[in-house]
Amino acid sequence: MTPRPWQKLGDETLARHLVFHVRRSRQRSPRTGAVIPFFLIDTPDWVNILPITADGDLVFVRQFRQGSERVSLELPGGLIDPHERDPLEAAVRELREETGHEAAQWHALGAMNPNPAMISNRCHAFLATGCRAVGGLLQDPGEDLEVVLVPVADLDALLRSGGVEHAIVLATIALWRAHVAGGPPG
Repeated sequence: MTPRPWQKLGDETLARHLVFHVRRSRQRSPRTGAVIPFFLIDTPDWVNILPITADGDLVFVRQFRQGSERVSLELPGGLIDPHERDPLEAAVRELREETGHEAAQWHALGAMNPNPAMISNRCHAFLATGCRAVGGLLQDPGEDLEVVLVPVADLDALLRSGGVEHAIVLATIALWRAHVAGGPPG
C-alpha cells in the first residue's frame, strides 16, 4: 500500500531561535487513526557548494562542530539570508565568506531535504568551477574556519578513510558525481 499524507491536527511552537524554530505537530495516521506528536525543526533553506580550483583542487573548510563536539572537514555552505531571492546568490556569498574564493562558473547540482523526518527545509547544492582566492575570509562570529585544498584525485581516499562525515557534504559530492557520470555540469 502506498503511504498517504497524514492529517495535521495542529501545531504548537515550542522554541524560537535565531536560525530555527521547534514545533510540535499533532498528526493523525491515515492507516491506524492514531494521533501522534512529531517534533519538527523549521529553518530557512541552505546552500552547499562544491568548489573546484582551476588547478583541480576541491576547496574545503575545517571547523569545530558543537553537535558532534569534533572538528569537521566540510564543503562551504550556510543559510539563505531572508533578502536573497535565489539560492545561487547565497552560494556565491557563502563561498566568498567562508573560503575567500570566487568562481568563474556556477552549476546547480540539485536540492535535497537534509532530514525529512524532522527538518522542513531544503539544501541547494552547487558546483563552482574555476575558483580562485580573491581575499581573506569574512567569517560570522560563530565560525572559526580553516581553508583546506584537497586534490580531486585524493577525494576517494579521503572519503574511504572517513575524513568527511557530514551527510550533506557527502550528498553534495554524490550529486556532483551523478552529474559527472551523466555528462555536464563539469
